[in-house]
Amino acid sequence: MKILSFDEALKAAENYNKKHLLLGNGFSIACVPSIFTYGSLFSKANFDDIPEVKSVFSLLDTQDFELVIQALEKASGVLPAYRPNEKELSITMKDHAIKLKERLIETIAQNHPLFPSAIEENKYKRCISFLSKFLDAGGTVYTLNYDLLLYWTVMYGMEQNLIRVAPIDGFGRDTDFEDGEISVSEYVTWQGDSKAHAQNIHYLHGALHIYDRGPDVEKFTWSDKKIRLVDQARTALSEGRFPLFVAEGESQKKMEKIIHCGYLYHSFKSFSATMKYGTKTSKSCLFTFGVSFGDNDDHILSKIPKGKVAHLFVSIYGDPNTPANKQIIASAERMKRKRKSEDLNISYYDAQSAKVWE
Repeated sequence: MKILSFDEALKAAENYNKKHLLLGNGFSIACVPSIFTYGSLFSKANFDDIPEVKSVFSLLDTQDFELVIQALEKASGVLPAYRPNEKELSITMKDHAIKLKERLIETIAQNHPLFPSAIEENKYKRCISFLSKFLDAGGTVYTLNYDLLLYWTVMYGMEQNLIRVAPIDGFGRDTDFEDGEISVSEYVTWQGDSKAHAQNIHYLHGALHIYDRGPDVEKFTWSDKKIRLVDQARTALSEGRFPLFVAEGESQKKMEKIIHCGYLYHSFKSFSATMKYGTKTSKSCLFTFGVSFGDNDDHILSKIPKGKVAHLFVSIYGDPNTPANKQIIASAERMKRKRKSEDLNISYYDAQSAKVWE
């Protein structure tokens, strides 16, 4: 199997009208591996109030939070068939799955870099150059990550006038006109489908700076309160408010949460529609970077073979023969076989050659 360099992949994508990008956890790990790997998060998480959950990690020989959440949810569902008199234990497992989701959010917030300047400017510049390969080509950037790195990067790029095509996440201030006076909302909210055509940045699973505010979806910003976003997130957590996160263990559970939130469902529909973009004379392609192609993201990934996107470029980090990379390749090849209409071309490229942060 040939592994292209990133430049070779871009060259192969020149014939496509639009180049879209899907980011996975590898995007964040490449920037700050000491924080964003599951192993790092596991080592920093506090399990004092749920010691049984820590034992589940050990029994499953994993540090993957979503895998353990999935195991707890499944076990709580089947336990009554074997132990019908132990309903309390089933309820406890469900409760621990919920607490583990909250612990994941809390651990990311507590250990996240405190402010944008914690990331070197050269890293931002490299990442902006990478993202611009897609935004400048009329593409859309989708991310499965919860952290602030993408947001910080695009904000830096705008402040330094390094971005040609404005990154638009769909958030803005509500304005009202009454009695000859214009009033502007105090906080930034998602503007809904009215600006759907312009949105080119989507947080498919929510993010640390996005919160459900009853009828609105609010985005935390530094400019409003002059308080660091991470500190705003920590304050919200201390008040019992959690960011809009989709941390369910199973793909179907994630989808259930997505369809009950207007912002998340709009982003999901955008990805679905983007995958279907293309005619005989106008085609698009999709690049993934740092996406593990796990079953827990099947609600997103399954849209690729069902659509018309002509070419999928998959990032591979390191030796393609590692178990993780073999799984990625096998999943991508299954997509190719599932495509029922026109062919889905698949190419693999070396993630390190993209030099996203370096």
